[in-house]
Amino acid sequence: PQPGEAVDYRHVEAILLRRCATCHSANGLMGAAPEGYLLSSYAATLASDERARVVPGNAAASELVRRIRGQARPRMPYDGPPYLTDAEIDLIVAWIEQGARDTEGRLAPKPVGAKVRLHGRLDAHGKLDGLPLLIDTHTRLDDAPRPGAYVQVRGRLDANGRVRVERLRLR
Repeated sequence: PQPGEAVDYRHVEAILLRRCATCHSANGLMGAAPEGYLLSSYAATLASDERARVVPGNAAASELVRRIRGQARPRMPYDGPPYLTDAEIDLIVAWIEQGARDTEGRLAPKPVGAKVRLHGRLDAHGKLDGLPLLIDTHTRLDDAPRPGAYVQVRGRLDANGRVRVERLRLR
């Protein structure tokens, strides 16, 4: 994108098709797309039928970003290294932070109520690699997760794109 121009799907599409859709497509290198997640189109990338992997406006809560950064295992692309460059990751993060716009510049709808499954390191303040989590008395804690541990978070997105944790466990 040009300076001051909003990032839209046109700017990230080539990265996703070249580095991700080789596996995350209907007939990828590994056969069917891993976990059924397709990255071969805008609609597929944003699909949240099973769970949201892109959270418009919140890259830190987006499984896609956590995987390409290596915060969640396995790091993607699976055939790396080489992994995505910092510039490629920054562009994908900017696209999501700016609302995951389509090729016409329209903001993606927020997947309110969608399930998420995130992995990462829990800190002493109940954050996942810096991502604030909404943990309350309804949150199921398994295996005594502690600060510094690699954990799995299962939850749902609220209207602000925050993760309301339903289950937190060691991985």
